[in-house]
Amino acid sequence: MDKPNIILLILDAARQDMFGCYGNTENLTPNIDSLAKEGVILKRHYAAGCGSAQAHVSIFTGQHSERHRMVHNFCSLDNEIKTIPLLLKKLGYKSFGHMVANICPPAGYKELFGFDEMISPQAEGGRKAGKVEAGSFKKRIIKALKPIAYKLLPEKMRKQISAKIYDGEKSLDYLHTKLKENRGGHPVFAYTTLLHPHLPYMPPKRFLKKVSQGRKINKMAFTLQSQHHSFSNGDFGEAEDALDSLQRLYKGELLYADYLVGKFIDQLKRDGLFDNTILVVTSDHGEYLGEHGFLTHGSLVWEELFNIPCVIRFPEKLPPGSVVDKMTSAMDLFPTLFGLISELDMASSKTVFDGIDIFNNSDELSNRALVVDSPPAVVPQRLSKYPNLLYKVSQIARAVRTEEYKYIWQSNGMEYLFKTGLEENEANNIINQERVLADDLKKKMMLFYAGINKNFKIDEYPLNLDNDLTGKIPNPEIAEELRKLGYLT
Repeated sequence: MDKPNIILLILDAARQDMFGCYGNTENLTPNIDSLAKEGVILKRHYAAGCGSAQAHVSIFTGQHSERHRMVHNFCSLDNEIKTIPLLLKKLGYKSFGHMVANICPPAGYKELFGFDEMISPQAEGGRKAGKVEAGSFKKRIIKALKPIAYKLLPEKMRKQISAKIYDGEKSLDYLHTKLKENRGGHPVFAYTTLLHPHLPYMPPKRFLKKVSQGRKINKMAFTLQSQHHSFSNGDFGEAEDALDSLQRLYKGELLYADYLVGKFIDQLKRDGLFDNTILVVTSDHGEYLGEHGFLTHGSLVWEELFNIPCVIRFPEKLPPGSVVDKMTSAMDLFPTLFGLISELDMASSKTVFDGIDIFNNSDELSNRALVVDSPPAVVPQRLSKYPNLLYKVSQIARAVRTEEYKYIWQSNGMEYLFKTGLEENEANNIINQERVLADDLKKKMMLFYAGINKNFKIDEYPLNLDNDLTGKIPNPEIAEELRKLGYLT
Protein backbone atom coordinates (compact mmCIF):
# COMPACT_ATOMS: atom_id res chain seq x y z
CA MET A 1 0.00 0.00 0.00
CA ASP A 2 1.21 3.52 -0.78
CA LYS A 3 2.00 5.75 2.15
CA PRO A 4 -1.17 7.47 3.38
CA ASN A 5 -1.68 11.19 3.48
CA ILE A 6 -1.52 12.59 7.02
CA ILE A 7 -3.74 15.51 8.05
CA LEU A 8 -3.27 17.22 11.40
CA LEU A 9 -6.00 19.67 12.43
CA ILE A 10 -5.49 21.49 15.74
CA LEU A 11 -8.37 23.50 17.20
CA ASP A 12 -6.62 26.12 19.29
CA ALA A 13 -7.83 26.33 22.92
CA ALA A 14 -10.52 23.64 22.57
CA ARG A 15 -11.61 22.10 25.87
CA GLN A 16 -12.37 18.39 26.02
CA ASP A 17 -15.54 18.86 28.07
CA MET A 18 -17.22 20.74 25.20
CA PHE A 19 -17.19 17.76 22.80
CA GLY A 20 -20.13 15.40 22.42
CA CYS A 21 -17.86 12.40 21.99
CA TYR A 22 -16.53 13.17 25.48
CA GLY A 23 -19.97 13.45 27.05
CA ASN A 24 -21.15 17.01 26.36
CA THR A 25 -24.89 17.12 25.51
CA GLU A 26 -25.08 20.56 23.83
CA ASN A 27 -24.38 19.24 20.29
CA LEU A 28 -21.48 21.64 19.76
CA THR A 29 -19.33 19.19 17.75
CA PRO A 30 -21.62 16.96 15.63
CA ASN A 31 -19.13 16.49 12.78
CA ILE A 32 -16.18 15.63 15.03
CA ASP A 33 -18.47 13.33 17.05
CA SER A 34 -19.30 11.47 13.82
CA LEU A 35 -15.61 11.28 12.98
CA ALA A 36 -14.99 9.72 16.39
CA LYS A 37 -17.42 6.91 15.52
CA GLU A 38 -15.36 6.21 12.38
CA GLY A 39 -12.03 6.29 14.19
CA VAL A 40 -10.41 6.12 17.59
CA ILE A 41 -11.10 8.47 20.47
CA LEU A 42 -8.40 9.05 23.08
CA LYS A 43 -10.54 9.40 26.21
CA ARG A 44 -7.84 10.53 28.66
CA HIS A 45 -5.82 12.75 26.38
CA TYR A 46 -3.56 15.35 27.97
CA ALA A 47 -1.98 18.53 26.58
CA ALA A 48 1.79 18.89 26.74
CA GLY A 49 1.71 22.59 27.60
CA CYS A 50 -0.48 25.37 28.94
CA GLY A 51 0.30 27.78 26.09
CA SER A 52 0.45 27.56 22.31
CA ALA A 53 4.23 27.61 21.76
CA GLN A 54 4.95 25.05 24.47
CA ALA A 55 2.11 22.75 23.38
CA HIS A 56 2.63 22.96 19.62
CA VAL A 57 6.38 22.35 19.71
CA SER A 58 5.77 19.30 21.92
CA ILE A 59 3.30 17.94 19.34
CA PHE A 60 5.71 18.53 16.46
CA THR A 61 8.76 17.09 18.25
CA GLY A 62 7.24 14.38 20.47
CA GLN A 63 9.18 15.95 23.33
CA HIS A 64 8.47 17.49 26.71
CA SER A 65 9.28 21.19 26.99
CA GLU A 66 12.00 20.38 29.54
CA ARG A 67 13.82 18.98 26.50
CA HIS A 68 12.92 21.37 23.67
CA ARG A 69 12.75 24.51 25.92
CA MET A 70 10.23 26.43 23.78
CA VAL A 71 7.88 27.38 26.63
CA HIS A 72 6.79 30.74 25.22
CA ASN A 73 6.89 32.37 21.79
CA PHE A 74 9.52 34.78 23.16
CA CYS A 75 11.95 31.86 23.61
CA SER A 76 14.67 30.42 21.39
CA LEU A 77 14.49 26.99 19.79
CA ASP A 78 17.42 24.64 19.22
CA ASN A 79 18.26 24.43 15.53
CA GLU A 80 18.94 20.69 15.90
CA ILE A 81 15.36 19.66 16.69
CA LYS A 82 13.61 17.14 14.45
CA THR A 83 9.97 17.71 13.58
CA ILE A 84 7.18 15.67 11.97
CA PRO A 85 7.46 17.23 8.48
CA LEU A 86 11.26 17.20 8.58
CA LEU A 87 11.38 13.43 9.05
CA LEU A 88 8.43 12.76 6.74
CA LYS A 89 10.45 14.46 4.00
CA LYS A 90 12.95 11.59 4.25
CA LEU A 91 10.07 9.23 3.38
CA GLY A 92 9.06 11.13 0.26
CA TYR A 93 6.30 13.23 1.80
CA LYS A 94 5.45 16.77 0.77
CA SER A 95 4.41 18.94 3.71
CA PHE A 96 2.04 21.88 3.50
CA GLY A 97 0.76 24.18 6.21
CA HIS A 98 -1.44 27.22 6.42
CA MET A 99 -1.77 29.54 9.41
CA VAL A 100 -3.51 32.86 9.99
CA ALA A 101 -1.19 33.55 12.95
CA ASN A 102 2.45 32.80 13.77
CA ILE A 103 1.81 29.89 16.12
CA CYS A 104 3.52 26.90 14.57
CA PRO A 105 6.17 27.09 13.37
CA PRO A 106 6.90 29.82 15.92
CA ALA A 107 7.85 33.11 14.29
CA GLY A 108 11.38 32.90 12.94
CA TYR A 109 11.55 29.10 12.71
CA LYS A 110 9.74 28.37 9.47
CA GLU A 111 12.72 26.77 7.72
CA LEU A 112 13.59 24.65 10.75
CA PHE A 113 10.25 22.85 10.67
CA GLY A 114 10.76 21.46 7.18
CA PHE A 115 7.53 22.35 5.38
CA ASP A 116 7.70 22.45 1.61
CA GLU A 117 5.29 25.35 1.80
CA MET A 118 3.98 27.15 4.88
CA ILE A 119 1.60 30.06 4.39
CA SER A 120 1.56 32.31 7.45
CA PRO A 121 1.99 35.99 8.41
CA GLN A 122 5.75 35.36 8.72
CA ALA A 123 5.88 33.39 5.45
CA GLU A 124 8.68 35.40 3.93
CA GLY A 125 11.39 37.27 5.72
CA GLY A 126 12.34 35.03 8.62
CA ARG A 127 13.20 36.75 11.89
CA LYS A 128 12.72 40.24 10.50
CA ALA A 129 9.23 39.57 9.15
CA GLY A 130 7.61 42.01 11.53
CA LYS A 131 9.62 45.08 10.46
CA VAL A 132 7.76 47.94 8.78
CA GLU A 133 8.27 47.85 5.05
CA ALA A 134 9.46 50.97 3.29
CA GLY A 135 6.79 52.56 1.11
CA SER A 136 5.11 55.75 0.10
CA PHE A 137 4.54 58.41 2.73
CA LYS A 138 0.76 58.02 2.29
CA LYS A 139 0.91 54.25 2.91
CA ARG A 140 2.98 54.72 6.03
CA ILE A 141 0.55 57.32 7.39
CA ILE A 142 -2.43 55.01 6.77
CA LYS A 143 -0.61 52.13 8.45
CA ALA A 144 0.19 54.32 11.46
CA LEU A 145 -3.40 55.53 11.80
CA LYS A 146 -5.05 52.11 11.56
CA PRO A 147 -4.31 51.06 15.19
CA ILE A 148 -5.65 54.40 16.44
CA ALA A 149 -8.88 54.06 14.45
CA TYR A 150 -9.24 50.45 15.59
CA LYS A 151 -9.06 51.49 19.26
CA LEU A 152 -11.92 53.96 18.75
CA LEU A 153 -14.32 51.26 17.57
CA PRO A 154 -16.81 49.57 19.95
CA GLU A 155 -15.48 46.32 21.44
CA LYS A 156 -17.97 44.15 19.55
CA MET A 157 -16.99 45.66 16.21
CA ARG A 158 -13.32 45.17 17.01
CA LYS A 159 -13.99 41.48 17.67
CA GLN A 160 -15.90 41.19 14.39
CA ILE A 161 -12.96 42.64 12.46
CA SER A 162 -10.48 40.35 14.21
CA ALA A 163 -12.69 37.31 13.65
CA LYS A 164 -12.65 37.90 9.89
CA ILE A 165 -8.87 38.20 9.91
CA TYR A 166 -8.44 34.97 11.88
CA ASP A 167 -11.13 32.92 10.15
CA GLY A 168 -9.79 29.40 9.50
CA GLU A 169 -11.82 28.59 6.39
CA LYS A 170 -9.04 29.84 4.10
CA SER A 171 -6.57 27.49 5.81
CA LEU A 172 -8.69 24.39 5.18
CA ASP A 173 -9.38 25.47 1.58
CA TYR A 174 -5.61 25.72 1.05
CA LEU A 175 -5.02 22.22 2.47
CA HIS A 176 -7.80 20.80 0.30
CA THR A 177 -6.20 22.35 -2.78
CA LYS A 178 -2.75 20.94 -1.94
CA LEU A 179 -4.14 17.46 -1.34
CA LYS A 180 -5.87 17.54 -4.72
CA GLU A 181 -2.80 18.87 -6.53
CA ASN A 182 -0.62 16.07 -5.17
CA ARG A 183 -3.10 13.21 -5.69
CA GLY A 184 -1.33 10.30 -7.30
CA GLY A 185 2.10 11.74 -6.57
CA HIS A 186 3.89 12.27 -3.31
CA PRO A 187 2.05 11.49 -0.08
CA VAL A 188 1.14 14.70 1.77
CA PHE A 189 1.37 15.93 5.33
CA ALA A 190 -1.21 18.71 5.66
CA TYR A 191 -1.44 20.83 8.78
CA THR A 192 -3.25 23.81 10.23
CA THR A 193 -4.17 25.23 13.60
CA LEU A 194 -7.57 26.87 13.45
CA LEU A 195 -7.99 29.88 15.75
CA HIS A 196 -11.40 28.52 16.73
CA PRO A 197 -12.43 28.53 19.55
CA HIS A 198 -9.41 30.70 20.44
CA LEU A 199 -9.90 34.44 21.03
CA PRO A 200 -11.51 36.46 19.57
CA TYR A 201 -14.79 34.76 20.48
CA MET A 202 -16.99 36.20 17.72
CA PRO A 203 -18.58 33.36 15.74
CA PRO A 204 -20.72 33.93 12.63
CA LYS A 205 -24.28 34.94 13.54
CA ARG A 206 -26.00 31.64 12.80
CA PHE A 207 -23.65 29.73 15.09
CA LEU A 208 -24.00 32.27 17.88
CA LYS A 209 -27.76 32.20 17.46
CA LYS A 210 -27.81 28.43 17.87
CA VAL A 211 -25.91 28.44 21.17
CA SER A 212 -27.61 31.58 22.54
CA GLN A 213 -31.15 30.27 22.05
CA GLY A 214 -32.71 33.72 22.24
CA ARG A 215 -30.60 35.06 25.10
CA LYS A 216 -28.83 38.36 24.52
CA ILE A 217 -25.07 38.66 24.77
CA ASN A 218 -23.90 40.91 27.59
CA LYS A 219 -21.71 43.63 26.03
CA MET A 220 -19.19 43.18 28.82
CA ALA A 221 -18.34 39.77 27.34
CA PHE A 222 -16.51 41.61 24.56
CA THR A 223 -14.75 43.86 27.07
CA LEU A 224 -13.58 40.81 29.05
CA GLN A 225 -11.88 39.44 25.95
CA SER A 226 -9.79 42.59 25.55
CA GLN A 227 -9.24 43.02 29.29
CA HIS A 228 -8.78 39.45 30.46
CA HIS A 229 -5.76 40.48 32.52
CA SER A 230 -7.99 42.89 34.44
CA PHE A 231 -10.56 40.15 35.05
CA SER A 232 -7.89 37.77 36.35
CA ASN A 233 -6.63 40.60 38.57
CA GLY A 234 -10.10 40.76 40.16
CA ASP A 235 -11.03 44.16 38.73
CA PHE A 236 -14.39 42.98 37.35
CA GLY A 237 -15.52 41.01 40.39
CA GLU A 238 -17.66 37.92 39.72
CA ALA A 239 -19.15 39.26 36.44
CA GLU A 240 -21.44 36.22 36.28
CA ASP A 241 -23.72 37.42 33.47
CA ALA A 242 -20.76 38.56 31.36
CA LEU A 243 -19.02 35.22 31.93
CA ASP A 244 -22.15 33.35 30.87
CA SER A 245 -22.20 35.36 27.64
CA LEU A 246 -18.47 34.83 27.16
CA GLN A 247 -18.93 31.07 27.46
CA ARG A 248 -21.71 31.14 24.86
CA LEU A 249 -19.46 33.07 22.48
CA TYR A 250 -16.75 30.45 23.04
CA LYS A 251 -19.22 27.64 22.35
CA GLY A 252 -20.35 29.38 19.17
CA GLU A 253 -16.71 29.49 18.05
CA LEU A 254 -16.37 25.75 18.69
CA LEU A 255 -19.58 25.06 16.79
CA TYR A 256 -18.15 27.04 13.87
CA ALA A 257 -14.86 25.14 14.06
CA ASP A 258 -16.79 21.86 13.91
CA TYR A 259 -18.70 23.12 10.86
CA LEU A 260 -15.41 23.94 9.10
CA VAL A 261 -14.02 20.49 9.90
CA GLY A 262 -17.22 18.85 8.62
CA LYS A 263 -17.10 20.86 5.39
CA PHE A 264 -13.44 19.91 4.91
CA ILE A 265 -14.19 16.21 5.42
CA ASP A 266 -17.04 16.41 2.89
CA GLN A 267 -14.64 17.91 0.34
CA LEU A 268 -12.14 15.11 0.93
CA LYS A 269 -14.84 12.47 0.48
CA ARG A 270 -16.18 14.13 -2.66
CA ASP A 271 -12.70 14.15 -4.22
CA GLY A 272 -11.75 10.62 -3.16
CA LEU A 273 -9.08 11.85 -0.74
CA PHE A 274 -10.48 10.48 2.49
CA ASP A 275 -9.82 6.74 2.48
CA ASN A 276 -6.03 6.34 2.41
CA THR A 277 -5.60 9.16 4.90
CA ILE A 278 -4.68 9.46 8.56
CA LEU A 279 -6.79 12.29 9.97
CA VAL A 280 -6.08 13.69 13.44
CA VAL A 281 -8.36 16.28 15.04
CA THR A 282 -7.10 17.54 18.37
CA SER A 283 -6.31 20.68 20.39
CA ASP A 284 -3.10 22.22 21.69
CA HIS A 285 -4.49 23.08 25.14
CA GLY A 286 -7.78 24.01 26.77
CA GLU A 287 -9.13 27.33 27.99
CA TYR A 288 -10.12 29.03 31.23
CA LEU A 289 -13.62 30.47 31.09
CA GLY A 290 -13.62 31.99 34.54
CA GLU A 291 -12.43 28.95 36.49
CA HIS A 292 -9.79 29.67 39.14
CA GLY A 293 -10.28 33.37 38.39
CA PHE A 294 -8.69 33.11 34.93
CA LEU A 295 -9.63 33.72 31.33
CA THR A 296 -7.88 32.35 28.21
CA HIS A 297 -4.79 30.15 28.80
CA GLY A 298 -1.06 30.03 29.47
CA SER A 299 -0.96 29.92 33.27
CA LEU A 300 -0.67 27.18 35.90
CA VAL A 301 -1.69 23.54 35.50
CA TRP A 302 -5.42 23.21 36.23
CA GLU A 303 -7.37 20.57 34.33
CA GLU A 304 -9.34 23.06 32.22
CA LEU A 305 -6.07 23.66 30.35
CA PHE A 306 -4.84 20.09 30.05
CA ASN A 307 -7.84 17.86 29.27
CA ILE A 308 -8.05 18.08 25.48
CA PRO A 309 -9.78 16.11 22.71
CA CYS A 310 -8.05 13.82 20.23
CA VAL A 311 -9.69 11.74 17.50
CA ILE A 312 -7.69 9.69 14.97
CA ARG A 313 -9.21 8.10 11.88
CA PHE A 314 -7.28 5.58 9.77
CA PRO A 315 -9.55 2.64 8.80
CA GLU A 316 -6.65 0.72 7.29
CA LYS A 317 -5.28 0.02 10.77
CA LEU A 318 -7.65 1.47 13.38
CA PRO A 319 -11.04 -0.22 13.91
CA PRO A 320 -13.92 2.29 13.80
CA GLY A 321 -15.49 3.18 17.12
CA SER A 322 -12.40 2.24 19.15
CA VAL A 323 -11.58 3.89 22.46
CA VAL A 324 -8.21 4.26 24.17
CA ASP A 325 -9.10 4.64 27.85
CA LYS A 326 -5.54 4.98 29.16
CA MET A 327 -3.56 8.17 29.73
CA THR A 328 -2.22 9.60 26.46
CA SER A 329 -0.30 12.79 25.72
CA ALA A 330 0.02 15.23 22.87
CA MET A 331 3.70 14.18 22.87
CA ASP A 332 2.52 10.76 21.66
CA LEU A 333 1.21 11.99 18.30
CA PHE A 334 4.61 12.12 16.56
CA PRO A 335 5.68 8.53 17.39
CA THR A 336 2.11 7.26 16.92
CA LEU A 337 1.85 8.69 13.40
CA PHE A 338 5.17 7.13 12.42
CA GLY A 339 4.02 3.85 13.96
CA LEU A 340 0.88 3.92 11.80
CA ILE A 341 2.99 4.28 8.64
CA SER A 342 5.43 1.58 9.89
CA GLU A 343 8.36 4.00 10.17
CA LEU A 344 8.80 4.38 13.93
CA ASP A 345 12.25 2.74 13.89
CA MET A 346 13.44 5.29 11.37
CA ALA A 347 12.07 8.20 13.40
CA SER A 348 13.47 6.84 16.66
CA SER A 349 16.92 6.64 15.09
CA LYS A 350 16.80 10.34 14.23
CA THR A 351 15.38 11.89 17.40
CA VAL A 352 14.54 11.33 21.05
CA PHE A 353 10.89 10.89 22.00
CA ASP A 354 9.32 11.58 25.37
CA GLY A 355 6.00 10.36 23.97
CA ILE A 356 5.17 6.82 22.85
CA ASP A 357 3.38 5.03 20.01
CA ILE A 358 0.07 4.52 21.80
CA PHE A 359 -1.14 1.68 19.56
CA ASN A 360 1.93 -0.50 20.09
CA ASN A 361 2.85 0.15 23.72
CA SER A 362 -0.02 -1.12 25.83
CA ASP A 363 2.37 -1.99 28.68
CA GLU A 364 3.69 1.57 28.86
CA LEU A 365 0.17 2.98 28.78
CA SER A 366 -0.78 1.05 31.89
CA ASN A 367 0.00 2.83 35.16
CA ARG A 368 1.33 5.80 33.21
CA ALA A 369 2.19 9.11 34.87
CA LEU A 370 2.22 12.26 32.70
CA VAL A 371 4.24 15.29 33.75
CA VAL A 372 3.36 18.85 32.73
CA ASP A 373 4.41 22.30 33.86
CA SER A 374 3.78 26.00 33.49
CA PRO A 375 6.59 28.58 33.41
CA PRO A 376 6.52 31.68 35.58
CA ALA A 377 5.46 34.91 33.89
CA VAL A 378 7.66 35.75 30.92
CA VAL A 379 8.57 39.46 30.87
CA PRO A 380 6.65 40.03 34.16
CA GLN A 381 7.01 43.82 33.84
CA ARG A 382 4.16 43.66 31.32
CA LEU A 383 1.81 42.72 34.15
CA SER A 384 2.90 45.37 36.64
CA LYS A 385 -0.57 46.99 36.46
CA TYR A 386 -2.13 43.71 37.63
CA PRO A 387 -0.48 42.82 40.97
CA ASN A 388 -2.94 40.08 41.94
CA LEU A 389 -2.57 38.38 38.58
CA LEU A 390 1.19 38.87 38.60
CA TYR A 391 1.47 37.05 41.92
CA LYS A 392 -0.57 34.10 40.62
CA VAL A 393 1.38 33.71 37.38
CA SER A 394 4.82 34.32 38.86
CA GLN A 395 4.74 30.80 40.29
CA ILE A 396 6.42 27.79 38.75
CA ALA A 397 3.73 25.10 38.58
CA ARG A 398 4.40 21.41 37.97
CA ALA A 399 2.02 18.48 37.96
CA VAL A 400 2.03 14.71 37.55
CA ARG A 401 -1.20 13.03 36.46
CA THR A 402 -2.22 9.38 36.62
CA GLU A 403 -5.56 7.77 35.86
CA GLU A 404 -6.59 8.14 39.49
CA TYR A 405 -4.76 11.15 40.93
CA LYS A 406 -3.09 14.45 40.15
CA TYR A 407 -0.32 15.98 42.26
CA ILE A 408 0.56 19.69 41.87
CA TRP A 409 3.67 21.46 43.15
CA GLN A 410 3.99 25.25 43.10
CA SER A 411 7.03 27.37 43.89
CA ASN A 412 5.04 29.46 46.39
CA GLY A 413 4.94 26.45 48.72
CA MET A 414 1.47 25.24 47.76
CA GLU A 415 0.86 21.55 47.05
CA TYR A 416 -2.31 19.82 45.93
CA LEU A 417 -3.53 16.27 45.49
CA PHE A 418 -6.83 15.59 43.75
CA LYS A 419 -8.74 12.50 42.77
CA THR A 420 -9.42 12.39 39.04
CA GLY A 421 -12.82 13.71 38.06
CA LEU A 422 -13.31 15.97 41.07
CA GLU A 423 -13.25 19.75 40.81
CA GLU A 424 -9.82 21.11 41.60
CA ASN A 425 -10.54 23.30 44.61
CA GLU A 426 -9.37 23.52 48.19
CA ALA A 427 -12.29 21.42 49.46
CA ASN A 428 -11.14 18.47 47.32
CA ASN A 429 -7.44 18.83 48.11
CA ILE A 430 -6.45 15.63 49.97
CA ILE A 431 -2.74 16.41 50.29
CA ASN A 432 -2.82 16.24 54.11
CA GLN A 433 -4.73 12.95 54.23
CA GLU A 434 -2.61 11.25 51.54
CA ARG A 435 0.89 12.59 52.15
CA VAL A 436 2.60 9.27 51.33
CA LEU A 437 0.79 9.03 47.99
CA ALA A 438 1.63 12.65 47.18
CA ASP A 439 5.31 12.06 47.94
CA ASP A 440 5.32 8.98 45.72
CA LEU A 441 3.83 10.96 42.82
CA LYS A 442 6.31 13.77 43.38
CA LYS A 443 9.14 11.23 43.24
CA LYS A 444 7.82 9.94 39.88
CA MET A 445 7.72 13.50 38.62
CA MET A 446 11.29 14.17 39.71
CA LEU A 447 12.52 10.96 38.07
CA PHE A 448 10.89 12.00 34.80
CA TYR A 449 12.61 15.38 34.80
CA ALA A 450 15.94 13.86 35.82
CA GLY A 451 15.68 11.46 32.88
CA ILE A 452 15.75 14.50 30.58
CA ASN A 453 18.01 16.82 32.53
CA LYS A 454 20.34 15.39 35.16
CA ASN A 455 20.82 18.91 36.58
CA PHE A 456 17.10 19.53 36.99
CA LYS A 457 16.02 21.57 40.01
CA ILE A 458 12.34 21.75 40.84
CA ASP A 459 12.45 25.39 41.96
CA GLU A 460 14.27 26.69 38.87
CA TYR A 461 12.75 27.38 35.46
CA PRO A 462 15.33 28.82 33.03
CA LEU A 463 13.71 30.87 30.28
CA ASN A 464 15.88 30.96 27.18
CA LEU A 465 14.50 34.25 25.86
CA ASP A 466 15.36 35.08 22.27
CA ASN A 467 17.99 37.78 21.95
CA ASP A 468 16.11 39.22 18.98
CA LEU A 469 12.32 39.42 19.35
CA THR A 470 11.98 41.51 16.18
CA GLY A 471 9.41 39.92 13.91
CA LYS A 472 8.07 37.57 16.61
CA ILE A 473 5.44 39.92 18.08
CA PRO A 474 2.41 40.20 15.77
CA ASN A 475 0.38 42.34 18.19
CA PRO A 476 1.49 46.01 17.85
CA GLU A 477 0.31 46.86 21.38
CA ILE A 478 2.47 44.10 22.91
CA ALA A 479 5.37 45.12 20.66
CA GLU A 480 5.09 48.69 21.97
CA GLU A 481 5.05 47.44 25.58
CA LEU A 482 8.20 45.41 24.99
CA ARG A 483 9.84 48.34 23.25
CA LYS A 484 9.23 50.54 26.30
CA LEU A 485 10.71 47.84 28.50
CA GLY A 486 13.82 47.62 26.35
CA TYR A 487 13.18 44.18 24.81
CA LEU A 488 12.71 45.61 21.31
CA THR A 489 14.63 48.37 19.56
